[in-house]
Amino acid sequence: MHQLHNLLASIADQPFHTIQKLRGSYHFPRFKLSFIKMQGSPGANPASIASINIALQDSKIPEKFFKTSECKLAVADFLIRCFRHSIDRFAQQNRGKDGSGSFATIALSQKMLNRDSVLFSDDAIDLRFLISLPAKGQGGVVDAEQAWIMFSQELTAIVDATFFYRRYDEPTQTLLRQFVDVQKIRAEITRFMRQHDLVAFIGNGARLPRLSGIDDRPSACNSIKAFQSPASLQIDISLADGRSISGMGIKEGITCITGGGYHGKSTLMQAILAGVYAHIPGDGREYVVTREDAFFIRAEEGRSIRNVDISPFIGDLPNGLKTGCFSSDNASGSTSQAANIVEAIESGSRLLLFDEDTCATNFLVRDELIRKVLDAAQEPIKPLYSTVRSLWRHHHVSMIFVVGGLGYFLQKADTCLLMDNYHCQDITGKVRDRLGPIMEENIPIADFALSRRLAADNFDPAYINQRLNKTIPKRIKDLRNAPRQLEYGMDLINLEAVAQIAEAPQILAIGYCLLALRAQLKQWSGKPETLRFWIDRLESEINKQGLDFLQPDYPGILSMPRKYELAAAINRIRSLKIFQE
Repeated sequence: MHQLHNLLASIADQPFHTIQKLRGSYHFPRFKLSFIKMQGSPGANPASIASINIALQDSKIPEKFFKTSECKLAVADFLIRCFRHSIDRFAQQNRGKDGSGSFATIALSQKMLNRDSVLFSDDAIDLRFLISLPAKGQGGVVDAEQAWIMFSQELTAIVDATFFYRRYDEPTQTLLRQFVDVQKIRAEITRFMRQHDLVAFIGNGARLPRLSGIDDRPSACNSIKAFQSPASLQIDISLADGRSISGMGIKEGITCITGGGYHGKSTLMQAILAGVYAHIPGDGREYVVTREDAFFIRAEEGRSIRNVDISPFIGDLPNGLKTGCFSSDNASGSTSQAANIVEAIESGSRLLLFDEDTCATNFLVRDELIRKVLDAAQEPIKPLYSTVRSLWRHHHVSMIFVVGGLGYFLQKADTCLLMDNYHCQDITGKVRDRLGPIMEENIPIADFALSRRLAADNFDPAYINQRLNKTIPKRIKDLRNAPRQLEYGMDLINLEAVAQIAEAPQILAIGYCLLALRAQLKQWSGKPETLRFWIDRLESEINKQGLDFLQPDYPGILSMPRKYELAAAINRIRSLKIFQE
């Protein structure tokens, strides 16, 4: 601590770059502070990266909270949020030139994710955070006095409030237990779902509506109706501690969610697609659990497609363009949606989610009137409606549809749900009475899931700056003004349509996943392998070694995406190279 004070005094009022002298570790009475990366200028983005190291025996967080990987993830998520909350309580932010002189964490969503911001060893906790050191004056010199206040007073208070269990008040201790409890119950629900062939579970009492279309926090409206399962679909899951949890179970197969406008269809779908992640206590969707391989499918005009077999859904196009190995730099709504289905199945997903509002209508159905006007030979699109049962029967692909104006899919559904003013009803029997038995079809669909193999020369991170006539060896950058776009090498990867990306740090993690995949592809001496082979292999390495395996330039700022989002990013790279036999 005194060493840091002396170093700060030695660089007081010096040019800002002299903060590089601070790199290293410093011992405080109850923790160790380390500087990992140092910013280049006041208010720089990214800022400096620092870490706090606390001995587990000093923290006194109960050992029972570290028994499983799910519990550890809950504790890690709780600590980074507690650190964020303590910054708000104790720190004066933006005290210096250009907004410098601040503490921060990475952007946090409503989800509990595997992040590299909190790490556990056998005897210690490491928490990485962002810090912008303060500058002052016209030229931006080091403000050593304010920096020392940040470390000696504010950071000490933040650390004391975050890490030491005995200093927690009763509400904070209760909140930590709730974080762990959510993960433990989710794990038991997931095991039950596997045993009983369920693809989703929506707990009774869940509060599904969100604050707004751009704010994923729960709605503050007092009139929100809590979810209640239809009696015919309600299941009761006995928990290990003697409690039980009840809710609606959705079985494998084809499910349709229907209802009038503004009655909650898409709200239920949004909760289901978000249910692949655990949610923090108080979110309202803590016990909405969806099978891990669920992937949301939509139309995506203008996207790039590389060598995808979309022939099960779209026949050969005019001008002799074949669809068995289809490529496009500007895909239509229907071809993009067909490619999205094939690519999701290729990556390992067997649960696809659709909302008619974001689909290409001509890809979903062809009604009787258009059949009378348009000869079948003139229409290459084979509507999904005509193959949905075959996909389920031959490839075990379950699907959930939100339909408000396309009743055709009700004829194909094993389960039919009606959302009526946010009240869920099971209308399967009613639909069968009115529309007759499920309309089966038996269209042979070839196994297209393992058809493409990645060429070795993929994912080059180098960027050529034409204006400066300079090559930058590595460009991996998420865009602050477009948080769902990633600059990787010479590619701009647009992930706006990939609905299950939960927070911006996942975008940056995808970039470093691509870099790791490039290294593995270069080292591979065997035959070219499929995209699924590579993403499964990388996922296994990260599970064993943690996100540090990706070797980010700024440790502590990544959140792990699912492998399905990684595959989606790969498939949207315009320079993607597929191995040709």
